[in-house]
Amino acid sequence: MKIGLVISGGDVSGMNNFIFQINRMTDSEIVIFDGGISGLINNTAKEISRRDLVDLSISSVPLIASGRKEEKCRKSDYEKIIKNIRQKKIDCLVMGGGDGSFQFLKVLSEYGINCYGIGMTIDNDITGSSYSIGFSTACEQVISEVAKLRNTGRGLPGRVFMVELLGGYCGELTLQAALKSNADIALIPEAVWDIDELATKIRTKIDQQNSVIILCSEGYTKEYTPGFQGAIDTMIGKIEHKIGIRIRKTIMGYGLRNGTPTGEEIIQGAILAEEVVRCINSGLTNKIIVINNNNKAIPVDLNNSDKRLVDKESNFYKLAKANNLI
Repeated sequence: MKIGLVISGGDVSGMNNFIFQINRMTDSEIVIFDGGISGLINNTAKEISRRDLVDLSISSVPLIASGRKEEKCRKSDYEKIIKNIRQKKIDCLVMGGGDGSFQFLKVLSEYGINCYGIGMTIDNDITGSSYSIGFSTACEQVISEVAKLRNTGRGLPGRVFMVELLGGYCGELTLQAALKSNADIALIPEAVWDIDELATKIRTKIDQQNSVIILCSEGYTKEYTPGFQGAIDTMIGKIEHKIGIRIRKTIMGYGLRNGTPTGEEIIQGAILAEEVVRCINSGLTNKIIVINNNNKAIPVDLNNSDKRLVDKESNFYKLAKANNLI
């Protein structure tokens, strides 16, 4: 059997491990397509050796190049993809990405290609899934940054820091990163602060501790569109004069997508890979593999793919509320 693998959208840490896990759990040949959907169209296929997969399985150096296709695929694009897949004698295609990638797979599956989707996005915004590959490592990058800011705040007390994170329209990355790093405040689109209340909270905290650290989702303000960075500037403009303290800013952008995979990243990738292999072997096709709240990987139909926002009934949201982060 031959398994095709492609990553669409943003790159994430943990991609190598997932490919390695698929290879380790099967006797199949692995064919990867560089460049996302465009790579499928342009047939940028290459086989990858077990040696490379083993050596680079927990490396931050990607084995596969991702990519975005801004325009929707035309019929001629799908025809090229099908031709390329069949010429390579690939039995099924596994794609990592987000909702846009899964919408593409849904159409491709209608042409008779066996497809599987895996959530690979630091936004962690896949409906029905509590975890997507790349998320844990992105959180770890934030923890490291917050720790450094705490140290400089201790060296020169009285500082207020605001850090902008990726995440798109979903605040999950900011919410969980704030909890995991012991940040003071999380600005997420799903729970917008009253400006005066926020300013009061900052002033109160700076009287009690050396520094105040605020994590701000890139999608927090109404001006956000994909690719926009600057929510932090809008928020600083609204808050700074109210607290009478200069706010130091940091934008954590694409670096959040890289880094040595965490232990959780490796385990979750293995859990997802195991379920993909099970589905392939049992003949279950055209599925998205998600991890539910019990940390179990389950298949759901491609038709059910969608993005999600922060679940206000989740334990993470409730914990953030209890700690007055949101």
